[in-house]
Amino acid sequence: MSKIKFWKGWDTDTKYPYLFLLLLSVLALLLGLYHYITGEDFVFGWDKITDLQVVPVPVHELTRLLEPFTLSADGYLIFEQYDVGQPRINTAAATLLLGILACCIAFYSAAISTMRQLPYFGGVLLLMLLLATFNFDLLGVFGGGAGQTTLLISIAVLASSSYAFQAFWPQTRFSLRVLAMLAVVAMLGLLIYSEAEFTPELVTLHLVNYSTIGTLVATVLFLLWVSYENVNALLWVNTQGKTPERRFSLWQFVLVSLLYLFNLLLLYLRHIGYLKADLFYVNGYFIFMLSAVAGFWGMRQRQAYYGHLFSFRPTGAVLYLVFATMAFLSIGYAFATANDPLRVLYHDLIVYTHLAFGFGFFLYILLNFGALLRQRLPVYKVVYEPKRLSVFSFFVISMGICVLLVMRTQYRAYFYVNAGYYNYLGDLYSVSGNNILAERFYKESDLYDAHNVKANYSLASMYGQELQRNNEILRLKDALEKRPTPKLYVRLANLYDEKQYFFEKLYVLQQGAERFPESAELYNNLALLYAQTSVQDSTEYFFELARRHAADEDFVRSNRLAFYTRQAMLEPARALLEASRKGNYKTLRSNTAALRQLLGMDPQDKDSFTPDSLKAVEDFTLFYNQTISRLNEGDTSRLEAINRYLAAPGNQLFYGDLLFLKGLVHHYNGRPQEARRVVENLALQAEAKSGYYYNALGQWMLGEENYLSAAAYFKQAKDRGYQTAYLAHGYALALAHKPEAAVEALQEVAYTEHEAAVAVAEDLAEVLQQEVQTILTQVPDKEKVQYLLTHLPRLSLEEVNALVQAVKDKDLKRRALVARVTYLMEQKRWKAAHEAIQETAPQLQPEGELRSALNLQQLRLWLYTQKYDLLLNRMDRLYLTDRDSRQKLYFRARIAAARGRAQEAANRYKEALKMLLYDEEVVLAAADFYNTYQPTQEKAYNILLAGVTYNPYSAELYKAYALESVDQGLFSYAAQAEETLRDLLPAAEYSTFREQLNKKRRQVESRAQDW
Repeated sequence: MSKIKFWKGWDTDTKYPYLFLLLLSVLALLLGLYHYITGEDFVFGWDKITDLQVVPVPVHELTRLLEPFTLSADGYLIFEQYDVGQPRINTAAATLLLGILACCIAFYSAAISTMRQLPYFGGVLLLMLLLATFNFDLLGVFGGGAGQTTLLISIAVLASSSYAFQAFWPQTRFSLRVLAMLAVVAMLGLLIYSEAEFTPELVTLHLVNYSTIGTLVATVLFLLWVSYENVNALLWVNTQGKTPERRFSLWQFVLVSLLYLFNLLLLYLRHIGYLKADLFYVNGYFIFMLSAVAGFWGMRQRQAYYGHLFSFRPTGAVLYLVFATMAFLSIGYAFATANDPLRVLYHDLIVYTHLAFGFGFFLYILLNFGALLRQRLPVYKVVYEPKRLSVFSFFVISMGICVLLVMRTQYRAYFYVNAGYYNYLGDLYSVSGNNILAERFYKESDLYDAHNVKANYSLASMYGQELQRNNEILRLKDALEKRPTPKLYVRLANLYDEKQYFFEKLYVLQQGAERFPESAELYNNLALLYAQTSVQDSTEYFFELARRHAADEDFVRSNRLAFYTRQAMLEPARALLEASRKGNYKTLRSNTAALRQLLGMDPQDKDSFTPDSLKAVEDFTLFYNQTISRLNEGDTSRLEAINRYLAAPGNQLFYGDLLFLKGLVHHYNGRPQEARRVVENLALQAEAKSGYYYNALGQWMLGEENYLSAAAYFKQAKDRGYQTAYLAHGYALALAHKPEAAVEALQEVAYTEHEAAVAVAEDLAEVLQQEVQTILTQVPDKEKVQYLLTHLPRLSLEEVNALVQAVKDKDLKRRALVARVTYLMEQKRWKAAHEAIQETAPQLQPEGELRSALNLQQLRLWLYTQKYDLLLNRMDRLYLTDRDSRQKLYFRARIAAARGRAQEAANRYKEALKMLLYDEEVVLAAADFYNTYQPTQEKAYNILLAGVTYNPYSAELYKAYALESVDQGLFSYAAQAEETLRDLLPAAEYSTFREQLNKKRRQVESRAQDW
C-alpha cells in the first residue's frame, strides 16, 4: 500500500497541492470518459419530427328518435420519426477545460521553478510555446491590430513569477508557489475577460479552440512518455513476487507481451486498411488509460534516469499529472465536440506510440534482462539500469519505428491535425455568428480530411438554414463516404420529405439499415415511411425490428399505436394498449388516451397531466386528449390551466382547440351558459370550422331537449356546408313536434349525397307524413315509436295508448311507455301519470337513460302533487344519470320555497340556475320565487333575460320576460319580446297574450301616475 500511496510520507506542504492536482487529473479523466460516451449525442443529438394527425374521437353520444347522435371532437395522434438536430457547440465542456487547464498552467509554472537552471529554461520555453497558441491578441484586450501585447504580458508575468522562485526564493514552500502562480493566472484571466471585446462565452471558446494545438503537443508528449508503460507494468506483474516461486518465467512474460503487442499490430493494420475483418480488439483509448495509470507509479521508478535534471518530489510527480491532465482534456474535448479527425488522430497516435515504444521496450528488456528473467529475479527493480542496450538507444530505436509507422500512413496524422484544428475554428466563428469565416474553416477542414463528418455536417446545417437544399444533400452524402453513422442516414433521408422523393428516401433508409442492422432509429423511420403506403406487412416488420433494437421501446410503441389507430386495426391496438400500460413516455400516453376514447374505455392515467406550458406538441396533445377523455368526471380544475394556456402568447397554433376544449369542460361539467358563450364566439372567429362548432352547439341543445334551439344551430351549420348537420336538423325539428318543417329539412339531406344518411332521412320523412291509423297497422315498431315521439302533443290519449299497445318489441315498448308518462305529465293528469309510472317501472332496466327519465318524472309528480317528504326521502335513492341528477338542486329549491325557507331557496336556485339554465321550468320557477320574495329588485328580470338569451325559442320564457320587462318599466324590451312571440306562438294564442301584456302595461302606467 505504501508503494501505491507513495505521497503518504510527504510533508503536507507538498502532499496537499499534489492531491489537489491528482483530483483534477481524475476529474479530467472522468470528463473524458463521459464525453467519450455522450459527446456525439450532444453535438449531433437525436431530434424528432412530429406529425400531428387528427382523428375524430367521440365526446358524447345520445339517442333521439331512436337515432344515435355522436358529438365528435378532434383527437390527436402523434407520429414521431427520428431526425438529427443542428450541431451544437459544447460551451460547457470548453469552460471546464479552460478552468482545469488554467490550474495546470499554474502547477506547471510552480513545478518548473523547482528545477535546475537549464531544465528550467527548457520548461519555460514549453510554457511560452503553449501560451503562444492561445492567440490572445485577437481578443482585442489592448485594442485591435496584429500585435502580441497580451501574449508578451502573459509570458512576462508567468515567466518572471516562476523565475523569481527559481532564482531568488528557492527555499519557498511548494504550496506557496502554487498559490502564487494560481493568483497570477487568475489575474491574467480577469484581465482578458474584463477587457476583451467579446462575450465571456466567445472568449472561452476562443482560448480553448485556438490553444488546441498546444494541448495536442502536450498530449503527444504524454503519449510518448507513457507509451511503453504497459509493457513495464507486465514486467512488474511477472516479477514482483516476494519469492522466485511466486514469479513468472521468461516465456510467460514473452507470451503476454506479444499478445498485447499483437493487438496493437492488428489495430495498426486495420487503420491502414490491410485488415478488414471484424475481429475483437482492445480499444486503443482503454490501452492509453492503462498506460497512464501505470505511468503514474512508473514515474517515480524513472527518477534514476531524469534525477540529474529534477527530483521526483514534487517536480516529476506534478509534471506527470499536469501532462496527463492536459492529455485527458485534449482527448475528451475532441469527443465533446465530435471532432472526428482528432478522435481518429488520437487513436492512431496511441496505436503508433504504444506499438513502437512497446515493441522497443520489449526488446530492451529481453536484451538487457533476459537472463535475469529466466532466473525469475525481480527485474522490475533494475529495469532502468541496463547492461547492453541503453535507455537512450531504446528511445531512439522506438522513435524511429514510430516515425516509420507514421510515414507508412503517408503522414495522415498531419492532415488530421489540421482538419481537427480548422473544425475548432469553424465552431468558434459559428457561435460568433460569422458564417462566412465558419464556412471557410469547415471547408479547410474538409480539404485536409476529405468527407470528415464534423465539417460536412456543420456545412450541411449551414446550407439548410440558408435553404440551399441541394448543397445540404451533397454535404451529407460526402459525410457518409468516410465515417457513416445512422444519424447521417436518417438526416439525409429526411431531406427527401416530399412525396415525389419517396423512393429516394426509401433507398437511403434501406442503405442505412443494411450498414447498421441494429439501428432502431432507421427501422422506425422505415416503418413510418411504409405506413404511408398500403403495404402493412412491411410496416409491421420494421416496427418489430425497431422494437427489438430500441433502447426506449415506448417511442416505437407510440408510433405503432398511432398507426393501428389510424388504420382501425382494433385487435393489435388492444394488445398493444395492454403492453403499454406502464409506459411513461408522453407521446405514448397521448396516443393511448386518444385510442381509449375511440374504444369507449375509461381513462388509464390516474394522475391528470397539466404542464406549466405547451412548448412541446406532446404536452398539448397529452393534456388535450386526457381532458377529452375526462369530460364527464365533474372535474373543472383544468379550466385554470386552459385559461393560462390561452393567455400565453406562444399558443396561437392551439388557440381554437383550447377554446373549444374550454367550452366542452364547461358544458359537460354543468356550466352550459359559459360553454355556449365560448363556442358561439369561437364559431364567429373560426370561419373555416364554424359549421363544426354550430353543429356541436346543436348537439348540446339536443341533449338538453331544447329542440328548436338545436334546429337553429343545425341550420347554421348546414348553411356553412357542414354535411353531418343536415340529418340532425330534420331530427331536431321532428323532436320539436314540427313534422311539416322536419319533412322539408329531411328532404334536403339528399344534397349531401351520403347514401346512409339519405336512406335514414327518407324513412323518417315518410313516417312523419302518415296518418295515425296507417302507423298503427302498417309500419314496424321503430317507426311507431318515432311517430309517437314526434306527434306526441298533437295526439289524443286514446291515440297514445293505441300506439303504445301496438309496439311489440320489448326495448321499443319501454320507450313508448316512458313517452306516455311524459304525455300525461304535460297534460297534468297526475293520477293517470302515477298509474302509468307504476305500469312502466317493472318493465325497465334498473339503470339506464330510460330508468332515469322515468324516475325523474316520478320526482316531478311528487313535486307537483306537493308530496315533499316523500320526494326528499326518495330523491337520493332513485337512479338518475349525471345530467338528470342536477334536477335535485331545483327540487330542493322548490321545497325550501314552499316551506318558507327563503334564504335556503335562494341559494338553491342560484346553484340550480348555473347548471339548469336551459330548463324552462327551472328558470320560470326561479323568476317567480324572486318576484315573490324580492319584488323590488331586478333579480327576476335578470334571470328571465339570461333564460331567453340561452333559450331564444321558448315561448313561455319570452312571455314571462315580456311581462317582467313591463313590470320593470322597460317597455321597449317588452315590445321586442312581443315581436319575437309573434313567430313563436299560434295566432290565437299570440292575440290572447298581447291583450294580457297590454293590460299589464296599463296597470304599470297607472301605478306610475298615481305615485
